[in-house]
Amino acid sequence: MVARRHFLSRDYFGCLEELELAQKDDIYLVSTYLLRALCQRRLGMWGDALTSIHYYLEVASADVRAKLIESQIVRERDLLKEILSGRIEVASTQAYKQPLSLFFNLPLGAKPRAKAIGKASCLEGRSWISDTEGNRIFLIKKDEKPYVFDIEKPVAAVPLSSNELIVATRNGQIYRATLTEKDKRTKDLSLEKLTEIPSILSDAVIIGRKILLVSDAADGKLVYLDTDTGKVLGDWRPNDKSRFEPLALSYGGYLVAIVDRGSNSLIAMDPWSKKVVFQGQADMLRDVEWVSPAKCFALGEDGSLYEANVKGGSFNKIIDGKLTNCWCLTRNDNEIMAFDAALDNVFWIKQTFKQEDLTAFANLHMMQKDLNNGTLSLKSNLYVPVVADLNFEVPSIKAGFGKILLASRWEEDAYVNRGLLYEVSSMKSYDVFLRDMYNAGGKWPSRIVLEQNPSLSGISDDFVLMLAGLCLREGIAVDLYLKDGPLPLSLAMLSHMSGGKIMFSPPLQSEAPGLTGLAGKISVELPERKVLFKEIAFEPLLAIFGNVDGIPFRDWVPIDFLPDIDQHK
Repeated sequence: MVARRHFLSRDYFGCLEELELAQKDDIYLVSTYLLRALCQRRLGMWGDALTSIHYYLEVASADVRAKLIESQIVRERDLLKEILSGRIEVASTQAYKQPLSLFFNLPLGAKPRAKAIGKASCLEGRSWISDTEGNRIFLIKKDEKPYVFDIEKPVAAVPLSSNELIVATRNGQIYRATLTEKDKRTKDLSLEKLTEIPSILSDAVIIGRKILLVSDAADGKLVYLDTDTGKVLGDWRPNDKSRFEPLALSYGGYLVAIVDRGSNSLIAMDPWSKKVVFQGQADMLRDVEWVSPAKCFALGEDGSLYEANVKGGSFNKIIDGKLTNCWCLTRNDNEIMAFDAALDNVFWIKQTFKQEDLTAFANLHMMQKDLNNGTLSLKSNLYVPVVADLNFEVPSIKAGFGKILLASRWEEDAYVNRGLLYEVSSMKSYDVFLRDMYNAGGKWPSRIVLEQNPSLSGISDDFVLMLAGLCLREGIAVDLYLKDGPLPLSLAMLSHMSGGKIMFSPPLQSEAPGLTGLAGKISVELPERKVLFKEIAFEPLLAIFGNVDGIPFRDWVPIDFLPDIDQHK
């Protein structure tokens, strides 16, 4: 009874401790292995969960529910393993054109007028766009009048936080810029010169807390700069001695993508080891942007769009000539946008994935039951990796107990909202890591910030796979605070699929939204108690299964049938 209460209040370690005590009292209590497996599944402990199920099935081989649970554990684990490795199958890619003023819902007559734009960057819903020939930078946000800041020949405005950015100009000037608000309608951008590179620059990206990477198109190299001192930290050019003319850069938390006009190619390079890991050929590329840490888009001058899969080694044209007059790509949260050269139109690029290969992660908790009136209800959260395209429609569900189906319905739905922020600067064993996280606030956080350091850079893929299981079950987004070193692909992919962010400055808030999902209440109508008791051949479990937007889910929770109303909060 106590173990069930811990499970339904999402205190999984309390549940495991009670099960261990129960088994010490009675070593033949095989049912503890079933609940143990469900608990370990929610914690992402895939190997332990399967071991517990196998122990249970050695004695209770006739329990078909255990075999379904085993199958679901394997399905969820294998899905996350595929995503974390960068292998996500795309069903289609479409580009939807809208006037810029309509896309951003700008006030009437507020559309910015550009002569010839450079590169664009986005952070926290703000789009920074350089108008190189117009000698200015635009700051555009939905539902607001754009702001215009004068600066000579800007090629890139790289946001570091909501009010700090680095500005690079074509003639080699690098500025640290600060955005201030005079009043509700007026903003100022103050510039402090950081350094000067006597050459012609084409783009810039931030790759660490104090590390800027700029592309020197004239001298054919990438230059690493310290954003505090302006000191040159190093440079890079290909080893093959071919002409290198870097035109555009993008960093997705794992690799730097480079458009090289000299070799007519897209290059993906590890910025820390300085090794090229991928190269694809295409004529007259203009810009590049990461879709995920393992895939990026490249924009051609003829309006074509290419996709590079750095893990699969493929580079294919996926849209042929439809992005008319587009010059640059940028990413705003999970949206990829292409701006045309005059800022007249925006192309929103949308990918759909093969949803039959996906699964949703259900989390049932806080059971209330009234056996006198024959009703039972549970709180329910549903989460799907952000690679899926969801409309968050009301899910279809069914409930089962033993061999009988029970009438059930989803009574209310809302977006899962805010919770605690948990910051991590050192790694321990997975068990200790989770206990520390849970005990910090007495509940699971909605967001984790992982601070890059040598221990985090060396985190194992198995650790990340387990953490992914917990995050998808509990709706936890994973942010990465990048400082001065590499991170494994699996961790970058976990941040991407959980709706996390790549950060280059410490978090400023103690609360933050988690992974977007659905929250609701599932109501189940129970038959007469004698009918229920006939179905109890093994440990009593309520099964809930269904789909959300066509993506299936399954979950199981322990249940008892005492006659009183029992609430677990």
